Amino acid sequence: MSDLDMTEYAMGHTSGETDRLGLQDSLYGGHTEFLLRAAGLKEGMRVLDVGCGTGDVSIAAARVVGPDGHVVGVDMDPGVLTTARANAAASSVRNVSFEQGALPDVELEEPVDAVVGRLILIHVDDPVAVVKSLRGSLRPGGFMTFQDFNTSRLRAFPEVPLVTKCQEWICAGLREAGRNPDMGEQLARVLRAAGFTDPGVAVGVPTGGPDSDAVTLVVESTRSLMPMIERSGVADPREVELDTLHTRLTKACAESQATLYLPDLVAAWAVLGSGR
Repeated sequence: MSDLDMTEYAMGHTSGETDRLGLQDSLYGGHTEFLLRAAGLKEGMRVLDVGCGTGDVSIAAARVVGPDGHVVGVDMDPGVLTTARANAAASSVRNVSFEQGALPDVELEEPVDAVVGRLILIHVDDPVAVVKSLRGSLRPGGFMTFQDFNTSRLRAFPEVPLVTKCQEWICAGLREAGRNPDMGEQLARVLRAAGFTDPGVAVGVPTGGPDSDAVTLVVESTRSLMPMIERSGVADPREVELDTLHTRLTKACAESQATLYLPDLVAAWAVLGSGR
């Protein structure tokens, strides 16, 4: 598989998008670790993190597996790998390393106990084929787990019309880029189609109030997707008004005393058994 087997990253490659990814991890990091543990990650395991990006999932996994385990993070973008290595150094995590490579062409010295990936299958043209190829990286009895969003579950309660509009804009932008906004609910199906049986599923949902990082993440996700949103025809920059969106969204949520529910983070996992 070459880089051409991955569609272009819908959110762009700006410094603002890198910052957005950091904010996203600050909101989802605890949920990610919980879901990794739910899938079966534990001390002493050797782990492959595919599409590792800035290394947040790799670092979380490295903390779970401890000093007797090790995590290898792989990504095709050398720029984000520089950030990943800096993040690992800043967090004083030593049992993690990073390599450049395109999915699923990952060469390992020996099979691993777990293959993990967060927000990666949404960005590949054929998720089932990628999962099938990655099975070869697992030892018998090892497991594979992926995490992805159900973006249409972004909402406020009580309902805030501007939040609903943002959800519609973001979903439209993802669809315009050839993405499934609700890839999370597809993960168990993908694992089954790749030859796994009886996948487990769990969900984590960050929330926030009117003056919170959750509001900022919605705004910055809209910003990163604005070219695709405009191309989709669902809205143009004049309607979205990015320069004032944060202020308007904060005010609207405050007036309704609403809680903002970010997209569901769904994890699905399955063990490699004798059916391989």
